[in-house]
Amino acid sequence: MSEATAGQDLCVCFPAAGGGGTTLTLVKDAAARHGLTPLALPNADSVADLDSGRWQERTAEEIRRAADRCGARRIVLAGHSMGGLSAVRLHPALDMRGARPTGVLVISTPCPDSSGRIPTMSQLSDPEIAQVLAHDGFPRELLDDTDMLAEIAHGLRADAVVADRLAARIGPAGRLTDLHVLCGRDDRFIPPERCAAWAHRVSGAFHLTVVPGGHSLDAPRAGALGRALGAALPEEAAA
Repeated sequence: MSEATAGQDLCVCFPAAGGGGTTLTLVKDAAARHGLTPLALPNADSVADLDSGRWQERTAEEIRRAADRCGARRIVLAGHSMGGLSAVRLHPALDMRGARPTGVLVISTPCPDSSGRIPTMSQLSDPEIAQVLAHDGFPRELLDDTDMLAEIAHGLRADAVVADRLAARIGPAGRLTDLHVLCGRDDRFIPPERCAAWAHRVSGAFHLTVVPGGHSLDAPRAGALGRALGAALPEEAAA
């Protein structure tokens, strides 16, 4: 990570399953335009890493150190798909520290149902994963390469198992009093209604933005993303 600039608030970005991607890049770019220091962090790398509490403690401590370095008064946790689950799960741990107001923006992140389940790739075959990726604009030549597809699908399934566990471990979100959600109208994998369902898991204000497009964001949606990110930046604590 590059050195943070003193006096800037912090935007912590979590990726979708598979890591990286255009959406994560757009979030970091939007953060920079808002004068926020972007900090990209990984999701838990295994169910054991999540269940043991190591990921939560390690990540919360890394965020605290980054916020101290840049003199941040406020933090936004932003995550795409699986990364949104990470942001929601982590929020109470940061909120309990009581030092900085922390907002949450989730992008194409499904709300767990009453049994803690979400739409998942963990049980999909390689061809089924290829269908999901193709609809989202993934390069056809890579999906047509059997070996490449097998490698991509294996990694996505491994991450999806962790995402399933994350979803199951998210409670009623009673501490989450303000949530911003951005999603694609044409997302076949995580339809907008699964994102809108977060309204029932938030005890305070809920903000939903639906934009044209699929599961991942592209450059034409950068404006909507920037507005959502700016809205998610919480009010500063009283001096």
